[in-house]
Amino acid sequence: MRDQAERLRELMIGKTGDDTEMATGPRAKVLAVTSGKGGVGKSNFAINLAISIRRLGYEVLILDADIGLANIEILAGISMQYSMKDLITNNMGMHEIIGEGPEGVRIISGGSGFYEISSMNNKNIRRILSEFKELESLVDYIIIDTGAGVSDMVLDFVMIADEVMLVTTTDPTSIMDGYIMIKALTMKGYKGKLNIVANIVKNRVDAEILFNKFNKVAKGFLKVELNFLGYLERDKLINKAVMDQRPFLISHPKSGIARRMNIMALKAVDSSDLGEGKGDLGFVHRLRKFILRWGD
Repeated sequence: MRDQAERLRELMIGKTGDDTEMATGPRAKVLAVTSGKGGVGKSNFAINLAISIRRLGYEVLILDADIGLANIEILAGISMQYSMKDLITNNMGMHEIIGEGPEGVRIISGGSGFYEISSMNNKNIRRILSEFKELESLVDYIIIDTGAGVSDMVLDFVMIADEVMLVTTTDPTSIMDGYIMIKALTMKGYKGKLNIVANIVKNRVDAEILFNKFNKVAKGFLKVELNFLGYLERDKLINKAVMDQRPFLISHPKSGIARRMNIMALKAVDSSDLGEGKGDLGFVHRLRKFILRWGD
């Protein structure tokens, strides 16, 4: 039986038949799932969003950029053998470090790999960007699960994305930290759509009150219009899914929270943004800029 790396490598080069050719054409849409503070259900949202978009027929990859934490692996119930560190320091190929998650969602573990960027030379940077360029043309969506907070590295990952999904709760510290995240992105000149996801709320009314607070402050002080993506209420099914390491879309596909997740996935999917190759404005161009800065 052929191993997983071989099968993934075939997927990586299948459209060209030549693994030395630089992929061109359509590029993936990049979504950053982030939060102002930890413990708000960010990674749980990311893995279930990925599954829902995958069920719509799209190729989806999660880049777990929550450095030092393997939340996506744990929530998906898988164990990743390799990470970005192997791509950077061990000269492995992208196809070798990709893991296969639930229902065909592909996963890359960041591990501590991004801390190794400062030791990279120009040749290695070009190699890694080439790997991401090929990946970008072979999947439809790249979901970046960032770390929490507003560190420089977290903000850099968010700035790379076409859209941001800020997960927050009604907890006052979560609201404040979420606002700080939006303010930091605004000050950095972020131009993509800023979506708010209200998590662990009682009902839709509470979710809309939470969003309206965010939007009023953002419009009043930052001159930024936010988008209400949706909400997930507090539900014991989510806690059980986390404990079982089985995403709730799989363990409870007909539940209310599953329906709401699917609605958010439909909102996130905008087919008009796919297949429109945007050249140097794409993910790899932006990633290159930040890699070069990390290496300063």
